[in-house]
Amino acid sequence: MSDNGSVVTAVLIAVLIVLVIVLVVAGLILLYMSYTEKMFKDLFKRPRPLPQVDRSPKKIDRSTIIGRGKNWFYTYHNEWLGVRTTSFDGCKLSGYYRPSFDTTCPSMVILVHGYDEAPAEMAAYARLMMSKVQCHCLITHMRAHGMSGGKDFTWGLMESVDLDAWIAFTKRRLGPRCRIYLVGRGVGATACLLAAQQKNFDPNVCGIIADSPMTSLNGFLKITLPKSTKIPPEWVIGRFRKLSQRTFGFDINRCDASSHASSIKVPVLIFQGGEDEDTPPSETREIYDNLRCRKRMAIVNNAKHFECYEKSQAMYEREVQRFIESCLTRLAKIGRL
Repeated sequence: MSDNGSVVTAVLIAVLIVLVIVLVVAGLILLYMSYTEKMFKDLFKRPRPLPQVDRSPKKIDRSTIIGRGKNWFYTYHNEWLGVRTTSFDGCKLSGYYRPSFDTTCPSMVILVHGYDEAPAEMAAYARLMMSKVQCHCLITHMRAHGMSGGKDFTWGLMESVDLDAWIAFTKRRLGPRCRIYLVGRGVGATACLLAAQQKNFDPNVCGIIADSPMTSLNGFLKITLPKSTKIPPEWVIGRFRKLSQRTFGFDINRCDASSHASSIKVPVLIFQGGEDEDTPPSETREIYDNLRCRKRMAIVNNAKHFECYEKSQAMYEREVQRFIESCLTRLAKIGRL
């Protein structure tokens, strides 16, 4: 009996150990799923509540080019018209439109800000473009940002299709023979590049300026996740892929501006900071190498993320001037000028 009792005791202990292990593993899996789902929501949800009014900040740092652009934007805010359009899925999009003094001007610059930014961040770029080419300007509020609708931000995918609505808006304003330039930074630049990869991309777009574009969401996550969690990035990305399929119906692998860059037909100018840790030069180089259109990549060695214009103003403006001239030369050669 004592031997049988010992056996039973040993079996019970083994069962309890297995049960504890199963419960611990199950708990860890549930914790992992809950934690990664929260991370997913933080990544894709609207970064800020929908504001009632786009008010000027109480303090603007005018020591920087971007800050001076913001100050100019809010000082002459009455020259910018609030405009609206509707995207493919019914999402209401907002923007600021500044008509050219020349009402017959055929050129529009559409500017797209980065993640969790306000349209005013693009004002310095608007001033730059206006100084280089006679144009109308349209600064968009990206989906789930500023005054635009949408509960979720999709890191360039739906935002790239939203640009179709703004291009259609431009053609209604300026006519079917208008010329359009896209200017974006960060994820805004990614959205412009993804838009240009569409099969039926509008031929009225004659050039794209991309400042510090995010090459891919996967690459961005591999860089940023280790800063916030000790979970291996591959585990988190795998979970995000499943959640995005279930939530949005697409794979986050599609958030990749490099894989189909060869399908872009219009000229592209890329600005890249040599010390950029958020969108590293090696990643941006993938986009550039895959492009088969007229292309140029300007690297500012001492610039971090979004610092190219600040660190090398003269070079930046010179590159933009040359790019616009090359776009016009191309249009003249193909008989569209």
